[in-house]
Amino acid sequence: MSFMPQERIGAIVFVIGDHCAPLSDIVSYNVYERALGMDQTPWSARWLEIVKKNKKAGTEARAKAGGERVLDTRPSHALADYAGVYEHPAYGDLKITLRDGQLQFDFHKSELPLSHFHYDRFDTPDDELKGKWAVNFITNPQGVIDKVVMSLDEAEAVFTRRPETLDSRILAQLAGTYRTPDGFPFQVVLKVDGGLFLVVPGQPDDTLVPCKGLRFRTPRYSDVVFEFLMENDQIKALKVTTPRGERVHLRK
Repeated sequence: MSFMPQERIGAIVFVIGDHCAPLSDIVSYNVYERALGMDQTPWSARWLEIVKKNKKAGTEARAKAGGERVLDTRPSHALADYAGVYEHPAYGDLKITLRDGQLQFDFHKSELPLSHFHYDRFDTPDDELKGKWAVNFITNPQGVIDKVVMSLDEAEAVFTRRPETLDSRILAQLAGTYRTPDGFPFQVVLKVDGGLFLVVPGQPDDTLVPCKGLRFRTPRYSDVVFEFLMENDQIKALKVTTPRGERVHLRK
């Protein structure tokens, strides 16, 4: 959509697909020249030359791709560990799956295979319509792949692995009062919305985010793990592991 306010004319052009986008300018400019009684410029021919030059430059650029690659490196994890759904509040979901021994990339209807580039970076093929994507996986302090970084047109974006969904009955079992080794009580609370929270008197409530099984973490600390200990199908304690060691808090 474009508008010439002084002349009080405008044009709206609909195109289907990104490959047709240049047509919107070609048609709009021609409409304005006709409406203003101007000689018609060969916009289509001009844009064709621009497209050809861009395509040639793109071909030359792709031929030089991968120059920064570090040779003889391997992924830090088994391929299955990279699979999962990674989410971003603005860009939505990025799905990484494992199929026939190869990682697959699924983002905004672009489905492409991923090949190892170096370290924990994997790239898609350079598809003429869907483009080329470079996916860099990030490991948290526990050695788990939990984030993906991608450079998009707008900015670099960080996608976070979607946490596991635990059955509400299991979450209800975890709720209760626990005591620190020195006898200080605190609570694990299951709220109405299904969220599990760590409630310590005098401190802000901390959300407990599922990691794997009965292991959780909080958004504030990536290097702290909360693990509920079960014995004979009963939750007996909460173990908290930090870089400084671990403490076991017995259930009251």
